[in-house]
Amino acid sequence: MTVNRTGRSARTCGATAKATAAPAPDPARLARVGHAERTRVLDAYVRQELGRVLGISAHQVDTTGRPMRSLGVGSIAGLELQHRMEQALRVELDLQMLLLANSAAELVACLAGQLGPRPARPHDSAVHDSAVTA
Repeated sequence: MTVNRTGRSARTCGATAKATAAPAPDPARLARVGHAERTRVLDAYVRQELGRVLGISAHQVDTTGRPMRSLGVGSIAGLELQHRMEQALRVELDLQMLLLANSAAELVACLAGQLGPRPARPHDSAVHDSAVTA
């Protein structure tokens, strides 16, 4: 903590970022939970990382309405995000996909698909059942 000119204590940017940063989700745990829970956890994680890179709080990150570029994610921020997410989640993340994503929700869906099984569609099980009985 530092003291500003008025004599009041103030936090430095680094101290604030470290105090509010939550740990990355555990990839092994994500693989065990259902798709909806995995997506929820990854949404919070992606918001946190985007907020950190963009210098805003996680709850201010628009994950559905804006492409990554219009959020302010350029090549430098994209490289940082790619590296941090690959290290934390132990996945491969295509930088071009990250930069060209139509929204952060598209990135979340990509990560959720890499970290566990996709939800079964009712049609898939019906096709599988008819193939087994034939």
